[in-house]
Amino acid sequence: MIFLAVTLGFFAESIRENLTDHSKEKEYVQSMIADLKNDTAMLRDIIDVNMRRVSGIDTFSALLNKTPLTVDDEKQLYILNSRYASNVASMDWNDGTIRQLLTSGNLRLMSGQGVSDSIMNYYGPLKDLASGQANVLSEAVKRAYFTAEDIFDRSFIRVIMNKDSSFSRRPLPDTMRVLTTDKAVLKKYSQMVLTTQGLINNYLDMLFHMYKRAETLLLFLQEKYDVK
Repeated sequence: MIFLAVTLGFFAESIRENLTDHSKEKEYVQSMIADLKNDTAMLRDIIDVNMRRVSGIDTFSALLNKTPLTVDDEKQLYILNSRYASNVASMDWNDGTIRQLLTSGNLRLMSGQGVSDSIMNYYGPLKDLASGQANVLSEAVKRAYFTAEDIFDRSFIRVIMNKDSSFSRRPLPDTMRVLTTDKAVLKKYSQMVLTTQGLINNYLDMLFHMYKRAETLLLFLQEKYDVK
């Protein structure tokens, strides 16, 4: 009788643990699906912004190499530089759930056929490579930003603080002359901008692959766990 009671207690405890694990697994999946939905939405936006930047840099580079530059051309250089060469659009991954799974050791709960492999296919080396490429791109943009000080007068595009402590840019003046029209200086800056364009193209290639993997994993988890 004692043996039977112990055995039944063991089975009851095992059932409780399985039910608890299954509940946790479902919670993690729901959380990861939310992360993936946010990632796919953000990826679409980041890809769109960077594709427009690649196209804009072609126009900007061509204008930097134009001779002679008209007064209108010089103002357009300011506009194109601010729009396409002075900032970075990079991905901020929603990886809270996978971090919890890895740090807690609960990735073991994802025991279904191919589940953990599918998850790590998305949250694996390619994601790390994309993040590394974003850092390289950021450094290239910083380098170009400081080089631009020799060409563009920052006083034209200064940000001012309003009375309510918000910030805004001053309206652009009708005439905005560059600090130099030296061909060598403008050519060097054009080369730096084109280097940045090449880095953006590499980054875009990685983002396209990550977007496909995100969609694949999202669909897989939704079908596997019947979660929308």
